[in-house]
Amino acid sequence: MATLAHQVQEQRLEGIGVCHGIALGAAFVVDDPGGRVVRARLPEAELDAEVARFQQAVQQAQQQVQQSRERLRSVLGEEHAYILEAHLLMLQDRSFNRQIEQFIRQNHANAEWAVRAVTNHLLAIYAEIADDYLRERGSDIEDVAHRLIRILSGTQSRDLNLLAQDAIVVADDLLPSAAIELDKNRVRGVVTNAGGWASHTSIIARSLGIPAVVGLHDITSRVRTGETIIVDGGSGTVIVHPSPETLLFYSEQRGRELQQVVCDLEERELPAITPDGYEITLRANIELLEEIDALHQYNAAGIGLYRSEFLYSMAVAGLPTEDEQYEVYRVLAETSGDEGVVIRTFDLGGDRLKLEGFKPERNPALGLRATRLMLNLEQVFRTQLRAILRAAAHGKLKIVLPLVSTLDELRAAKSIIAEVERQLRDEGVGHDEDIEIGVMVEVPAAVMLAELMAREADFFSLGTNDLIQFMLAVDRTNENVNDLFAPLHPGVLKAIKLVVEAAHKAQIPLTVCGEMAAHPAHVVVLMGLGVTDLSMRPSAIPLVKRVVRAVDMTAARGIAAHALSLTTPAEVNKYVQSQVARYWSQIFVAPSYSR
Repeated sequence: MATLAHQVQEQRLEGIGVCHGIALGAAFVVDDPGGRVVRARLPEAELDAEVARFQQAVQQAQQQVQQSRERLRSVLGEEHAYILEAHLLMLQDRSFNRQIEQFIRQNHANAEWAVRAVTNHLLAIYAEIADDYLRERGSDIEDVAHRLIRILSGTQSRDLNLLAQDAIVVADDLLPSAAIELDKNRVRGVVTNAGGWASHTSIIARSLGIPAVVGLHDITSRVRTGETIIVDGGSGTVIVHPSPETLLFYSEQRGRELQQVVCDLEERELPAITPDGYEITLRANIELLEEIDALHQYNAAGIGLYRSEFLYSMAVAGLPTEDEQYEVYRVLAETSGDEGVVIRTFDLGGDRLKLEGFKPERNPALGLRATRLMLNLEQVFRTQLRAILRAAAHGKLKIVLPLVSTLDELRAAKSIIAEVERQLRDEGVGHDEDIEIGVMVEVPAAVMLAELMAREADFFSLGTNDLIQFMLAVDRTNENVNDLFAPLHPGVLKAIKLVVEAAHKAQIPLTVCGEMAAHPAHVVVLMGLGVTDLSMRPSAIPLVKRVVRAVDMTAARGIAAHALSLTTPAEVNKYVQSQVARYWSQIFVAPSYSR
């Protein structure tokens, strides 16, 4: 008779891989932190006491969050403590608390129900926000609500400190208060129904280096505690009830992965220099302060692109203040070393900022966003510039302007920056007197005007993600056309060549900071086109460094020249892959493997 293990069919689920790596272990399913809340209708005489009970719960919750914040600071460092700052500020927010107290009185409701009702209303508002980073902050509201409900009802959540070795945590949404309790010595992986790249689960998993896949929708209903589960944080694949063959395959892959990690550590100090002596600068793209540790771990040459939009996810309400921004930029300046940080000013649209009187746009990507929005909202722009300029007194910071399409925009932005500098000087506030100002080249108009812009910009940042989308009229997140998203499209390569030549002619630095900078085959072509400065997610640096150390610049130039002579994306891809394949044995510890 077949055993139960062989009767259960293997299931493969696809989600969002948010932390690279392979994990194998036993599932530990975390209970719903919200629990079931029952409504009770209270008599008038009991309402004062119920409000007082809620207020006591708020005080207790504040104490718990403060303790958790100190634990987070000790585990991940001072710069990570902001993750729970939003919770504390929310609990201290009289407006938030007053809404719940009013709900209790107006509806004669018990405190648990009032907390659930008010926060559900706030969550519904957050769910409509277009911006991924801001929308993910709904988890902060959920976490605060669940904490208050647990205190009020006297229930306890499952203790993650009781995990066995090699555990895979499975949850609907692992909220920050639970995520900070993860012990990387016991937890091998994390999978959740909800979440995205910017959720706190993802942030903390990346900080701890725990393979994680989120956005699986129904993983909690497909697996039970104790069952074997495999997590592939690179591809976003989760395998429940793996067959013996699958288990063996991923065990071997995990072994190769560990071997590669050892190799990466051994090669950390090796320079990124081609065999024929050309040095390539490898920088890191980051969005969150906790990624600074990875910056040093992979020995990046500073931060080639800091996406400042995440500051909106930190703000409890409204826009982040000058001082809130200053503190973040100061940490970046002080920890990024001599190579410094390129800070991209807010690449946000009016839909994300929820501006009063702003009419929804049919196509926000081509609407009032990024630099053109900041020029319309000068006060928001000036606030950010003041914070950057002040922080630049503590280290090397640069400003790069996103989505610039005309010289008028560049000149207007530079004029405002000069005015802000004069104001700080008049106020006697310390700041950088001569900060560098660059342009994000990511729209076709900027490509065609590259020579003119290079005369007035201090540097270029080539944003290949948006440039490819705009040039090919392809949304890479649209499943109907994403197969047409072609980084090696002949038109894209010719556009990159134009921008590189314009930068070289004007003798200004150029950094490629899109996904192309992290793809081995694309890196070889970029090198051949004259790119010697690349910025990527920190974890991609070891692989790209091996590419650089394996491929002669002379060979790269030959590959790029021939690629430019081809006529279709398919032809270019086939040719480039065939040429780069000759170097695989030098780039990887073991040959490429797939299943």
